[in-house]
Amino acid sequence: MMEFKTTKRDLEEVFTLIQSQVEDASLPDESTVNRFVRLARKLHQMADDAWVDEAEDFSHLAGQLLNAVKKGDVEDCVMLVESLGDAQSFCHRMFRD
Repeated sequence: MMEFKTTKRDLEEVFTLIQSQVEDASLPDESTVNRFVRLARKLHQMADDAWVDEAEDFSHLAGQLLNAVKKGDVEDCVMLVESLGDAQSFCHRMFRD
């Protein structure tokens, strides 16, 4: 359980950093997004049945964000970060303990 809380906290911190990078309409840092993808996958592996689908979607979006960063597509990055933000707040509303 501790590992879950740590992963979730790390994921939120990294995501906040990515959000602040795209706010300036600049490309998020690739190594930061790589870390974000790893954390999102880890969270997905820890997810219980109640929210495993949401975690999978989130992980999938994180992967798409990494692709957009690699392509240098700022517009796509901004859109995906918005989608990730929506997914995150939905998940927290539904499943906050």
